[in-house]
Amino acid sequence: MNKKDIEEYVMINKLNQEFLFDFVTLRHKLGLSQEEMAQKSNVLRDKITKIETGRYSPTITSLFKILGAFGYTLKIEKIKK
Repeated sequence: MNKKDIEEYVMINKLNQEFLFDFVTLRHKLGLSQEEMAQKSNVLRDKITKIETGRYSPTITSLFKILGAFGYTLKIEKIKK
């Protein structure tokens, strides 16, 4: 891997970690267990667990389904360095 590839890899991993943190933080902010979040968004609890642990990369559709059930959406914004 060259320097550019390494920098891109690091950036993508950082953004992924930030997303996972925000996803779990939202669930806690809403006072929900993984099971409750799954039931209210009509997805399997196993999917919520795998998203939160980084073992599953959700599709945009899955995220809209989960987040939309609680009045949230995704937003595109400039990366802060």
